[in-house]
Amino acid sequence: MASNEFLERTALFHKAAVTCIASVQPEDGERSVAAYQCALMSIEHASGMLALLSMGLPNAALALLRPQFETLVRGVWLLNAADEKWVRQFHEPLTATTESADRLPGVTDMFNQLAPVESPDAQAVVSNLDQYRSLNWYALNGFTHGGKHPMSRSAPGYSEDLATNVVRNANGLVCLATQLTAILSGDPGGMETARKLHGEYRDCLPLA
Repeated sequence: MASNEFLERTALFHKAAVTCIASVQPEDGERSVAAYQCALMSIEHASGMLALLSMGLPNAALALLRPQFETLVRGVWLLNAADEKWVRQFHEPLTATTESADRLPGVTDMFNQLAPVESPDAQAVVSNLDQYRSLNWYALNGFTHGGKHPMSRSAPGYSEDLATNVVRNANGLVCLATQLTAILSGDPGGMETARKLHGEYRDCLPLA
């Protein structure tokens, strides 16, 4: 398992990321608000993973990596590429009718719809998310659905290096969530704050 010192440092990083997000406000509009909520939910999954790791429940913890990733992709998609009907659905009261509405696009469809987006800031986030998907998609599915990797680790446990690297990858997504909120706020200072957060907590992030 990851060291207590590293987990505590990561908890501070998550708190700083939430503070960073709270310091900006999404621009008016349903797209911005929905994307903002997705960014917060994505970080909530990361913090939930951290709490479960601290409780000695690594398999349950790592199962949250996929929803953390997919929620962030959903936020980027809602901001930049989603049809208006999908955006509206995220702001409608949840009823039996709205719950049974057309199925939302999956990860592959969302990436396909994001491909033509021209905004440089959006392209940068999408590129980082797509790289994350290409490197981690098999593991994300395996951890979520009881794959060979978590099954093989249940008895011997997770090594410190492996657990630390998993948390680093999750923290990388937290950084992207802060960048997303900076973009949708329309405040150039928000992106600078996100960059400073990245620099201050570099020890918690994936190694270059």
